[in-house]
Amino acid sequence: MLVILLINMQKKLNKTIITFVIFIAQIILFSILFSIENINDFIVNKITFPISEFITRVTNSFNFPIGEIFYLSIGLIGFTLIIKLIKSFFKTKKDISYTLYYLLIFVNSIYFIYMFAWGVMYKKQTLIFAQNEIIIEPKILKQIYCDELDKAIYVRNLIEHNDSTTIKFNSNIKEYNEEFYKLQYSLNELKWLKNYRFLKHAHFKLSWISKMQNYMGILGYYNPFTAEANLNRYNTDLKQPATLFHEYGHQMGFASESEANFLAYYLGSKSNNPEINYSIYYKSIYSLLGAIYKSDPYFVKMELDNMHPKIKQDRKAELNYYLKYEGKTSDTFSELNNQFLKANNQEGTISYSKYVELIYLLYKTKKQNL
Repeated sequence: MLVILLINMQKKLNKTIITFVIFIAQIILFSILFSIENINDFIVNKITFPISEFITRVTNSFNFPIGEIFYLSIGLIGFTLIIKLIKSFFKTKKDISYTLYYLLIFVNSIYFIYMFAWGVMYKKQTLIFAQNEIIIEPKILKQIYCDELDKAIYVRNLIEHNDSTTIKFNSNIKEYNEEFYKLQYSLNELKWLKNYRFLKHAHFKLSWISKMQNYMGILGYYNPFTAEANLNRYNTDLKQPATLFHEYGHQMGFASESEANFLAYYLGSKSNNPEINYSIYYKSIYSLLGAIYKSDPYFVKMELDNMHPKIKQDRKAELNYYLKYEGKTSDTFSELNNQFLKANNQEGTISYSKYVELIYLLYKTKKQNL
């Protein structure tokens, strides 16, 4: 009897070891496969995009965020398995091996799905003109800023003024959604883009955990498991259009934050809706000022001090609104997200400087074409 028990324990231990080895093998295999451009492109265009399109059709048939139910379920399963593992340490070796085996199966499954759904996206090339190292000339960066500021002032003056210190937009998110659906097809004319998909069913979801997201500094997020673009329902009017376009950028296959920001900028600047324009230009002018500060802090101080009154008022209102949500939770999440992005070969959340580089490249490309 004891011999049979020992044999069973050994079999379970062997299964656990094999499952762990499979997990390590997955990491190595995906690292190799995704580094080969042709294989990566094939997986993205022939596997990931078609599956995402199918999942989008399913999840869009529901008006609530299916992905948040999925995350909650995954969290509960993972938490339950970890608790069982901790408890098993006070029991027999058989219980430890048994629980660890199922925990590893769970981790293996989630990792496998994630890598095909989203991990592969970080390795593909999307923006062809961004291959080489960019040398930014401060003088040209200021020219771009001045152009962007002029556009921002122009569209800001088109937006109906109200007595409130917080800017209010007349359009709603559904109108921004329809505008994006039309604008996305303008990407057809660009030769420096590849490995992305058009959204046949552009559809946003308002997150159930929006209040929590405010405290974590989240304006929106893309769920790769359910292919959903989720928005924080408590975003200010000024933030919502740019955030919607950004999350749709992720849904189209622009994985990095900088690329999704750039796509939002490119399409938003083409819109005929001044509210979308202003949301985009507002973000770009302050991002550009942040980049200019490195070479000329005095210029930035003077611009902030002498900013257009309406834009200055909008910035003050934005800072006051989000300031009440700042704290340890926001700082902790920001650092965790920063480390996640860096692990996927991105520049992190501390500075989306790549976004400025892409605006710079677009400006230079337009100049060369002219």
